[in-house]
Amino acid sequence: MKTSIAKLVRLSIGRPVMGLAVFFLSLPAQAQQFVPQLLPQPARIEIRKGEYLKLKHPADSAWMRDLSYSYDVSLPREGYVLDVTAQGISIKAHDASGLRYARTTLRQLAADGRLPVCHIEDAPRYAWRGCMIDVSRHFFPISFLKKQIDVLSRYKINYLQLHLTDGGGWRIEIKQYPELTRKAAWRTQSDWGRWWDSGKDRQYLTEGTPGAYGGYYTQAQLKDLVAYAAAKGITIVPEIEMPGHSDEVTAAYPALKCEGNKGSQGDVCPSNEETYLFYCNILREVMDVFPSHYIHIGGDEAGKDAWHQCPRCIHLARQLGLASTNDLQGFLIQRMAAYLKLFGREAIGWDEVLTDSLVKSEPTLGSNMNVMVWRGNKAAGEGMLRGHNVILTPGEYYLDRYQDDPRFVPKAFGGYLSLEGLWKYAPEKLALPDSLKSKTYGHILGVQGNLWTEQITTPDYAEYMLYPRALAIAERGWSGDRLTYPQLKASILAQSGWLKSNNVHAFDLRSAHGDRKETLKPVKHLALNARVTYNSRYADNYAADGEGSLVDGQLGGWGNNDGRWQGFMQRSDRKKWPLDIVVDLGKVTALHSITMEMMQFDSPWIFFPKTFRISISDDGATWREIYKKEKQREHLEKVSVRPWQWKGKDHGRYLHIQADCDNPGEWIFTDEVIVR
Repeated sequence: MKTSIAKLVRLSIGRPVMGLAVFFLSLPAQAQQFVPQLLPQPARIEIRKGEYLKLKHPADSAWMRDLSYSYDVSLPREGYVLDVTAQGISIKAHDASGLRYARTTLRQLAADGRLPVCHIEDAPRYAWRGCMIDVSRHFFPISFLKKQIDVLSRYKINYLQLHLTDGGGWRIEIKQYPELTRKAAWRTQSDWGRWWDSGKDRQYLTEGTPGAYGGYYTQAQLKDLVAYAAAKGITIVPEIEMPGHSDEVTAAYPALKCEGNKGSQGDVCPSNEETYLFYCNILREVMDVFPSHYIHIGGDEAGKDAWHQCPRCIHLARQLGLASTNDLQGFLIQRMAAYLKLFGREAIGWDEVLTDSLVKSEPTLGSNMNVMVWRGNKAAGEGMLRGHNVILTPGEYYLDRYQDDPRFVPKAFGGYLSLEGLWKYAPEKLALPDSLKSKTYGHILGVQGNLWTEQITTPDYAEYMLYPRALAIAERGWSGDRLTYPQLKASILAQSGWLKSNNVHAFDLRSAHGDRKETLKPVKHLALNARVTYNSRYADNYAADGEGSLVDGQLGGWGNNDGRWQGFMQRSDRKKWPLDIVVDLGKVTALHSITMEMMQFDSPWIFFPKTFRISISDDGATWREIYKKEKQREHLEKVSVRPWQWKGKDHGRYLHIQADCDNPGEWIFTDEVIVR
């Protein structure tokens, strides 16, 4: 008998806030004010201008105890009604969380020893309003995490996910497996590019080795952190990666590698019963530290190469009737999710848990699996239709991306994500239509911002990347799409004083240079709206607007996923050019220049072409090469955009443009064929 995940979730984090609109109908429309100093914005607020409550104890929080409150379960979960009059403060809340959020709102409203007379009715749009910090790639002290809890709780974030384990280092003490922290928590250097990306190092060191970089949290430290967060209304969710991203695990415990493999291995062996005993023992200790109803078990980006050669994996896949040893990931994930269910916990996995044939052959991964979606809207819809609740954390909105012109800010890992770009994300559009909503389908639990730290080496830089974008996620998670971007920006700017006074090293939104200036207006040229034939197709994930994208007059910005750049991957067949297009100008035309902008961004393997050439033809049958450029690879620290350009005097109707990369798996990104 299949149990509804929605039912299980309601027991733990509350029902979706479905009755919010009805609840607030009694408030007049003119009361829906915008108050910049409040973030997130309440659902409804009415402030009486010029009327204030003078606080008796403005210098401390004693006045927060000098108020009356009561509980009213008819209010939405986590909701509250707040009244400030000249005589005092009264609060009605659904639960303790609602009371806490009402107090948080009061703290934001208080200024100059007084509170404005007001009436507020409020509740969150989503039950999950999260932030993830990767402490594996770079290790941050407990004091840093407590500081982030202080900041995030001010803005009603209620989940903090800690990415505790990955190839960069194991960060949680496991008493039954001491080698995980004695060896796998330490590496030869902090620089991620030199240690991991170059592929020449990736060595771990024993704790105490001179020069070893790393660290880990003791269970006592984490229990203290959990209690600290709980007091501020934040639940800490641990993530223990499996089966992939486990280089550090197999380095410390090589018996978990595949049979016959003597080299390194990034995925634990899914056919080895020792693997399951290992993770069950670990999860028991993790659950002792973290009371969270949710435990994240990873499930993303497993390479699985060693599984193909492992006799034990091959035998198990055949025994289970699987199409491939790749599908053993689903077998592992299902077993671990079922194990957590024995203890009344629920598993979360990245959306790859949806993709193999084992889990697709069953109605669901089980009623105990929630899906954290990072690879796009399709996975979110599939997860909900298969009965799973989803948390939206789209990769294109990761907080490790540049938030301003890369020429003026520190090195980042991802593309470009300004505050305005982040605000364009609309999770409301992904909800299932009313005709499909029932207890057999999942729904959106909420939203989360993820800070991956490959390039983030210090606490100050981590804060710089988190804020103010994490505040926009807090706003989206609480109030949905109520604010326009100008309102959001005004509200965030109103927080700058508090952030500065609390030594939060946030990015200064007022100094932003913004996206590439070339993107601000269309480009007019002779190939505009011409017919383009693709001899090699662009990647579906980087299609921009499809077959007209390279002749639509729109240039790309600093982000390769901004919907204007098209991406082409170099395949293993070197006879095929990854970028191979023919542009038909419609008639023989005098030509003076042909230009294509190219992007290079080393971290995601986007490079300038190795070879770039242009041929032209009057009839599409006879071709002559007019330009060829070969360029040796140069490694760049930041995103760069440069033109590949022919200049001269010639004529033709058809342009044949080709480009390739040095190695399979690398990318070419281009935005427009500009003909003059």
